[in-house]
Amino acid sequence: MTNRYDKIPDYKVIKSAMQQELTDKQIEYVKSEIETAALKNDDKAYVDLISFNPNQKRKLGQILKEKGYQLEEDSNWSILIDLKASVIRFKQL
Repeated sequence: MTNRYDKIPDYKVIKSAMQQELTDKQIEYVKSEIETAALKNDDKAYVDLISFNPNQKRKLGQILKEKGYQLEEDSNWSILIDLKASVIRFKQL
């Protein structure tokens, strides 16, 4: 028999969700969507943001850009990542 109190989320999970930090589940989801699109040889990866709060959405966009991904479409509901284009960075001398 499962404990009915297990349905109450841990404080650490809620605190993380309230901040900008992405949960392990969200990180795994984004990784999976990118890898699946790449394995299918798709030009774009679609990430549904329904389970992300506004701070997490901003953080995800920031992380993806830092990792060199080009965001083709960025809305409150989803992100479309262009897998064929890369962001070119220039270092200041």
